Amino acid sequence: MKNKINRFIHKNIYSSIQQKSLKNVIKRELVLNFGYDNKLSVADLLADTLLGLVEEYAPEEKRLRPMQLLWTSVDRYDPPGHGKTIAQTAQKTITLDLWTAEEIDKLSNGVPPLDLFPQRVARVAKQALAQDGLLNQTDLALIFNKSNYSIRKAIDKWKKETGEILPLRGTMHDLGKTFSHKRQIIELHLKGYRCSKIARMTQHDPENVDRYIRDFERVLEFAQESVPVQKICFFTGMSHSLVEEYLAIIKEQKVLEEGVDCQSKQPDGDNPKLE
Repeated sequence: MKNKINRFIHKNIYSSIQQKSLKNVIKRELVLNFGYDNKLSVADLLADTLLGLVEEYAPEEKRLRPMQLLWTSVDRYDPPGHGKTIAQTAQKTITLDLWTAEEIDKLSNGVPPLDLFPQRVARVAKQALAQDGLLNQTDLALIFNKSNYSIRKAIDKWKKETGEILPLRGTMHDLGKTFSHKRQIIELHLKGYRCSKIARMTQHDPENVDRYIRDFERVLEFAQESVPVQKICFFTGMSHSLVEEYLAIIKEQKVLEEGVDCQSKQPDGDNPKLE
């Protein structure tokens, strides 16, 4: 009984938002100004017909719909360089959904807004990538009017619940001091997944995935011979911090202790040889 009352309350709260649509605007016009007040079913049919014509001659991708916004992102195909500023970087104007009809529907069924927040952050990040744009945490903080800390928590929660690293600029363009995307890629590599599969699972460019794996294998080869870090840096041309990161992964995954052979390991339900 309590759940039914809660659902009723939430539906009352959010029903007005759900009813804000172009179709209802058209129906209202037909009823109030064109004599369809006693022909609601006909007005409904005409509204659908008019919406079909609008869609045919002005496709949705060319229009900004309610609860959408335009945002400027960084072009995913213009990577950073030494001394390269954002002003010197190619940018993409993208369209993002601040809310979707499905999310509003969940609100009306009693799901707390805070529970939906990680999902919304993930969706917006993926929407940007689908349009060849990349957002960072500050972009997301401004879009959702939240602190960077709140965004970071939402991202961490999403990763914990789904195992997925979001395609943000720091991840896709290999920025900053964190290598969480490399860590996930190497972990999947050690489980036996091939490069193409890992690229799809992490939403990462196959070339970068292949490079991370090659670098890891090079460091692993030297680590097996107990070569000092400085010499690994010299022989590989990698930075000290990058070598240390790969060594940390080797230690965490106990690769040297267990003698992991990623070529022979096959993850449950997946045969890497089929990739």
